[in-house]
Amino acid sequence: MKLKKLLSFVCPAVFVLSAGMAQAATPATTTPFQPLMTNSKDCFSGQFSSYDGFVSMLKRMYPNNPNVGAMMHKSIPRAVFEQFQQQLHCELFVYDVGGVKTKGYLVLPKAAPAKSLPVLVYNRGGNGKTGSLVFMNVMSQLMSLAAQGYVVFASNYRGEHNQLNLPPEQIGKDEFGGAEVADVLAFKSLLTQVPAANPEHVAMMGHSRGGMQTWLAAKQWPELDALVIVAGVTDSEALLQFRPEMENVFKARIPDYANNKTAALQQRSVSFFLPQIRADLPVMIVHGDQDKQVDVSNAHKIAQLLSARKQPHELVIVPGGDHSLQKQMPELREQMDQFIRQQLR
Repeated sequence: MKLKKLLSFVCPAVFVLSAGMAQAATPATTTPFQPLMTNSKDCFSGQFSSYDGFVSMLKRMYPNNPNVGAMMHKSIPRAVFEQFQQQLHCELFVYDVGGVKTKGYLVLPKAAPAKSLPVLVYNRGGNGKTGSLVFMNVMSQLMSLAAQGYVVFASNYRGEHNQLNLPPEQIGKDEFGGAEVADVLAFKSLLTQVPAANPEHVAMMGHSRGGMQTWLAAKQWPELDALVIVAGVTDSEALLQFRPEMENVFKARIPDYANNKTAALQQRSVSFFLPQIRADLPVMIVHGDQDKQVDVSNAHKIAQLLSARKQPHELVIVPGGDHSLQKQMPELREQMDQFIRQQLR
């Protein structure tokens, strides 16, 4: 990935901390890292333990680009890095789901009182290494959400990072809406290990492919207070008409796809299984009208289906918004926060 694209995950505007963060977080602290999960490490360790170390790492990665330092300072200012480092607890951990191990992240404001913070499960988009959670998009996506006063859990899904030196059966395979949905559902029990987390207040958010993961998980997690679906797919078969190249992703990841195509795609399409989701579960649908990867018609279709069953929902169509919604995300994140907090039971 070229540096310009890599840094596009993080624009300065996304790092505006909310008032909720100011109340929940502590001032600068030197408290030693205390893991909340087993088999975990501090996100701010090793090459990420300081801003200078972070920038030096990028310069080593891109020795032929003399602008690396300047681009880094513009994309992630030192003050933002250090503010997050001082105010947020962030850990990368390995967890077991039915004998399969995968990597997850936990991010939350430091020193929050017991059961004081709502939980937000964030489901990433992409497939393979595309969209996987690495330090820079953990900062832009997960830390920015935690800064609003949430306990944030996120999974990289099984099968994507065989860096654990484990046999294949312990790494598992990403089935793009199949077995790896269990990696998301596992947070239902893991969140009880976080003293600050309020298990009665849990919402879920998914972007792109993460929207599919969110809909699928909601079938088995009826206690959720709210869903936020960003640039999500409503009908996977219709997606193939819009983006035929997605067939390669489906073939590579969905088991027995060649012999079970229609059933497999319908199983992953909320337009076919919406009745299996709690009818009073509030949903916020967010989509850019210039999305070239998942057409905005997906948002309109699911809004119509939600209206038909009188399910509470909010539809936000972003004028000029692309698939990432990067330019609009700071404002959208505030809207999402307001929506979620209105639904907390």
